[in-house]
Amino acid sequence: MKLAPPRLVLAGAVALLLTSCERPAAPVIAPTPTPPPPPVVHRPVASAWSFHAGDVCTATAGGGGLALDVAASRDTLELVVRMLRGAAMPASRSVAITFAGASGAWTMTGHNAASHRVIASQPMTEDQAGRVLILLGGGIVKVGNRSDSVPELRIPNSGTPGRDWFECVRRQLFP
Repeated sequence: MKLAPPRLVLAGAVALLLTSCERPAAPVIAPTPTPPPPPVVHRPVASAWSFHAGDVCTATAGGGGLALDVAASRDTLELVVRMLRGAAMPASRSVAITFAGASGAWTMTGHNAASHRVIASQPMTEDQAGRVLILLGGGIVKVGNRSDSVPELRIPNSGTPGRDWFECVRRQLFP
């Protein structure tokens, strides 16, 4: 049987119509990458000073589970940052202890220690005594970098008690 041209056109149209009724394949959607979690923002921790003068001059600025201990002897200036358990630093790496205040700024490199502490130790010199004096003027201590979970420590001006205690530090350098 021969199809006439109008019938051929009609058969083609019906065939196209039937194929267009099929469900289209579902589009392939690439998975969207999960955005990184937002950084944890900790409120700065306010601190208060306490001082002790002896063979080793010790001072602590602490509050809210975060503290900076300063120990000055004839040979060494040691800074120890004590943190809450949730504020531990990643193991086995150098950690910066940075201070910035109205009197100046400095950075000491410490290391991660047990019991949620960062320890920085330097030979006691006039430069190190100068760092202590700048610290006593008040400012902000930062430990580690932004991705670490340690809040800033706000250090108040130590006032007269700090100036009196600094005489102990001066005696370490000039006995």
